[in-house]
Amino acid sequence: MFHRRARLAVFLLGLGFLLLFVTFWNSGKKPESPRPLPYRSELFDVVKGSIFVGFNNETGTINGEYIIPNIVHFIFFGERHISYVAAVCVLAAFKNQHPDKIMFHTDVDEFRGPHWEKLKNTPGLIIEIQKLEMPTEIFGQNLSHVWHAGDIARIKILMKYGGIFLDNDSYVVRSLDCFRKYEMALGRDENNYIGTQVLIAHKEARFLRLWLETYREYYPNLWYYNAGQKPALEILWHKPELVHSVTTLFGVHDLSYELYRQHNWKEWRNYYTIHLLIRHRHYLDSWWNYYWWPEINEKNIHGYLMAFGKMALDAYDPMQQ
Repeated sequence: MFHRRARLAVFLLGLGFLLLFVTFWNSGKKPESPRPLPYRSELFDVVKGSIFVGFNNETGTINGEYIIPNIVHFIFFGERHISYVAAVCVLAAFKNQHPDKIMFHTDVDEFRGPHWEKLKNTPGLIIEIQKLEMPTEIFGQNLSHVWHAGDIARIKILMKYGGIFLDNDSYVVRSLDCFRKYEMALGRDENNYIGTQVLIAHKEARFLRLWLETYREYYPNLWYYNAGQKPALEILWHKPELVHSVTTLFGVHDLSYELYRQHNWKEWRNYYTIHLLIRHRHYLDSWWNYYWWPEINEKNIHGYLMAFGKMALDAYDPMQQ
């Protein structure tokens, strides 16, 4: 038994040194600067004659009038069971945005579980269920993954309804009303790529139509290229005025260290929204935290002392039904 433990300790120590070496090696590499894709006039012809031609997305409407409906959208493809974290994000949107309604776009017949019951029974919360088949193709090209289907669906949902689209792990910290006076507002990460986790748009927003058009050249094996990189390099590099860009405060960059490794990260309240990266915790969180909390749920949230624990309980404390 002693020798087994010794071998395990040596293995873990060696693994730790290897990870430190890789981190050090990568930190010295300078990331490549994004390169724009060629300007294509025929692409931009798609939005000639738009009602937003000449609209100023730096200042928004002249009188501050809201032109984007106060509707929040979530997608649940193939998910009948509402998770605790998804319920946290729905309730954070309800509490901090005060939407007229929240729309669930889904291909399932019914939702189940205690958190769905919590949502159904929250006073004042209006949830409208919209049946939506998961897209399987775009412009005759088969989609390779459910995440790509979700990327397409969010564009089409906003083109139909307008409003505020949120990923199921995007947490609304404070009101987004100030962005409802623009044609469209979205977050940009450190590379100036698009964070698709939070999108605020009028249904006639020019960028939505151009974004969908870029999928005529679809790359099924590239996870985020069509969703976040290609439209940034092909559209917004040439015409940034089509959207109101939010560089930091939509929290679409990597905040995993602050969320899952810090106890007293109070700056989260300064953001408008924060993408929780909950599906990526298995490699972004420390191995020690992930060992004890492989899943953050209603059973262990009160013992979870990192910053996300405070955020979750602020929106949905399972002990207070």
